[in-house]
Amino acid sequence: MRTLTALLFALTLVLTGCSQESSGPAAQDTASQETGGPEDTLPVLGAWESEPIAQSGRRLTLTLSDDNTYVATDGCVELPGRWELVGGQVRLKPDRDGEVQCGAVADTPVTLPKALTVEGDRLVPDEGDLVFTKS
Repeated sequence: MRTLTALLFALTLVLTGCSQESSGPAAQDTASQETGGPEDTLPVLGAWESEPIAQSGRRLTLTLSDDNTYVATDGCVELPGRWELVGGQVRLKPDRDGEVQCGAVADTPVTLPKALTVEGDRLVPDEGDLVFTKS
């Protein structure tokens, strides 16, 4: 009887251990990737600084917030909008009604790319040459 009890107890421990392993983060990540779940946005959150803009020589700072809003600014112009991470790309949706200029007329119009591909600590545009580096 003791042997049977010990075997049942050991079997229970083994099965419990297996079920805990399968519900861990690795299993959840795999499941979300297989079902097309949301991507981890943590690596892209925060401030990104552009290379100097050819026309003005200024740099843009693009800040991606965890509420999926962004603001791009060069210290004078503020361009707000919403963003999403899809297939390794940060897709920007500008809010033109929220654009703020520091003067009556903008020195040089600033246009953000529609999509930026995440390449480590850089955001590289599909079109144009406005590359951002993680600040």
